[in-house]
Amino acid sequence: MRVLWLVLLLTIACGCSDTINQKTYPVTGEVRVDGKPFKGLTVVLRPIDKTSFKRQEIPQGISDENGKFSIHTYSSTDGAPAGDYKVGIALMQPVDEEGGDQVKREPGQPLFPLKYADPETSGLKATVDKKPTELPAFELTK
Repeated sequence: MRVLWLVLLLTIACGCSDTINQKTYPVTGEVRVDGKPFKGLTVVLRPIDKTSFKRQEIPQGISDENGKFSIHTYSSTDGAPAGDYKVGIALMQPVDEEGGDQVKREPGQPLFPLKYADPETSGLKATVDKKPTELPAFELTK
C-alpha cells in the first residue's frame, strides 16, 4: 500500500512540474557600449504583459568578453518565455579578474550609465518568439 502511495505522489509531482514553469525558448544577444563589447553587464527582461507569467520570473543573462549573452529563466540554459519585454542593463560586476576596473574612466565619471538599469526608463525593448531568438544588438552610449 505504501508503494502505491509513493508511486501516486511521484506521478503527481512529475505531472505538476510541467505546469509550474512556462515554456521557454533560447535567447541570445549582444551589448556594445560606444561601439565596443562590454563584459559583465546583467541584461534583465521584464515582461510588458505580466499577467501571462505564472510567477514573477526574471529572465536574465550576463555579457561575456565579446558582449554576448544568453538569457535564462529557470535554469542556466533555458532561455525565456515568448513575449514582449522591456529591458534593463546594469553593471553588477564592476571589477575585472585582477580586481581593477574593467574600463578606464575619468575620476568622478560613472562606470556605466544608470539610465539603462531600469527597464521602465531604459527605452530598450525585446521580443522573444516561440523559437530560438537572436535579439538585435543593444547599442548603448556612455
